[in-house]
Order: sequence, then C-alpha cells, then structure tokens
Amino acid sequence: MFRWPIYSIPFLSLLVPAANSQSPVVNGPVAGFIYRPDSQTVQPLVGIPGAAYIASPVLSAVDSASVAPDSKWAFIVKSGRGTFMQGLSSTAPSEVSPDGLIQNVDHVSWNRDGSFALLYSSSGSQLQRVRLSNAGVSTDPPIDLSPLGQAAALAIDPTGRQIAFGIAGSGLYLFQAGQSPSLLSSMTKPVAIAFDDSGSRLYAVDLDQQRVVEFDSGSGPVQFASLSQPDGSVLNPVGIALSAGGSYLMLADNSTRSVRVYETASQNLVNTIALDFAPTRLDALSTGPTFLLNGDNRQEWLLVLNAQQIPAVYFIPANQEQL
Repeated sequence: MFRWPIYSIPFLSLLVPAANSQSPVVNGPVAGFIYRPDSQTVQPLVGIPGAAYIASPVLSAVDSASVAPDSKWAFIVKSGRGTFMQGLSSTAPSEVSPDGLIQNVDHVSWNRDGSFALLYSSSGSQLQRVRLSNAGVSTDPPIDLSPLGQAAALAIDPTGRQIAFGIAGSGLYLFQAGQSPSLLSSMTKPVAIAFDDSGSRLYAVDLDQQRVVEFDSGSGPVQFASLSQPDGSVLNPVGIALSAGGSYLMLADNSTRSVRVYETASQNLVNTIALDFAPTRLDALSTGPTFLLNGDNRQEWLLVLNAQQIPAVYFIPANQEQL
C-alpha cells in the first residue's frame, strides 16, 4: 500500500475584529466559508489549498449556517428564523426568504454546484428541495417523512433531480423530485450517502453490516467495501464523498481519526490518511471539490480534504482572533 502526503501550511490567520455595522470585503480567492458554532460567525477561508487562512467574519450572531459549495448562497438560522443569504463576499450580503420555506431546519445538503439545497427539519419531520440561482430562490412543497421516521442521512444528485435519504430502522429511500419516495434498501443503519458526478451511482454506508454498498441506476445493492476491522472494532463514519471525476470514494471516520480512500474502479482501499483530530463532518467547501473535516473546536487546526485529483489533507491553523 502506498501513502499520499498530508500538507501543512504556515500560520497566516488574520487578527482582525469582526465588523459590527458592515461585512468586510473578502480580498483574494475564497477557498470556502465555514460556520464557527462557538463564536456564531461565518468566516471565509482565503487562498488556495496548502496556502489558505481564516479571515474575519462576514456574518455574526448566527445560530447555525450551511454555505453552498460555490459560496454564492448560504442557509442561515438567526434568532431562530431560517433564511437564505446571497453575496457573502460582498460588503452587504442580501437576505432572501422565499414563500413556503420550512423552519426548524437542522440539516442541509447541497448538490455539487450549489444550485440546489435539501433542507430537513427533524422536529417537523419535513424534507424540502430548494432551487437557487441568480434570479432568486424557489421552493418545492415540503415532504412529510413522519410516517417513515427520522432521517439519518441526506443526499441530492448533481442535477438536483434525485434525492436519497436514510431512515434508521427503516432503510434507504430514493426518489425523483416531484415523486413519492420509494424504498431502495432495507438496511437498518444508513449513516452516510453520496451520489457520483453522473448521478447514476449512489453509495451508502450500512453501519449495521459494517460495509459500503453501491447502487447503479437504482439497482443493487452491491457490496463496494467491507469496513470490518481485524481487531473487531467498529468504525464510526461521519460522511462519504466522491473525488472529482469519481476516481476515488473517501470515507471520514471518527473512531480511527482517519480518511479512508477507495479506488472506485477496483473497489480497493488504496490509502488511509491519518489525522491529528477526529473528523466530525465531511462538508463540501468548494466545487473543486474540497471538504471540511472539522471546525467545532476553535483550538483545533482546520482539516481540509482536497479531492480535486489524488485526495490529500491540508491544515489551516486555528484562528486565535478575539471576536
């Protein structure tokens, strides 16, 4: 087995207080935006992989936030109310609140280019697809998932047409927008799911059986990889994703503090990238694609997975600024 490098970068954080009256202009290429729950701010990552830094907040006093991979839109919750924001890199981001938007959203999933968002409210048991463009925001009628149970994983394909979700104890469901969900597999613990670039292949982590399964054009499942460990330990995946072009499938695991990299053509585990911190997520930062692996603890360096070519992890130093 060969190993790929983990890249680190020098300390470049900007020590600039948050603006109170107006968001600062973001200078330089934006590698993505992150939400910091401890400071309730949205902050840009400025630079390129291997040479990026955490800049000053563009939004403050935000209860929660999820930013689209293309950084054009963000779904935020402020003072308990959910809405969309456009133009995070500008001096005055604008708020867009479309009619029919569900509230109490606690999970957001984006398609690859950020043109669609999938919103889920666990308290309301509602799922809603939202289309975003330069013309504005439009919402689909919400789907009631209460007869099925609580969603444990969500995914929307690159075109925004196909939606998949996993329900603990029930199974994995797939449907086309505007249609009713249909059961794709009766796996009892679907914890992470992802579409490939074409939308024809869907990958899912079956935690109960400790495996990754593959569905091709709605058929399957076919075992893609076993997650069983020689010592009998159980993995705790926090997310899966595909690299650009779909050559690799990446699984971020909390229990082993690693990213497992599988070659999709051979289905072989070709690398295990050890991490200094346990990953808590696998959220798309850019359409590249790159992914954020942590971010809840400001004392930890950020771990960013660059999957534009051969997957590799680089570090962004923890931001020590006083907000």
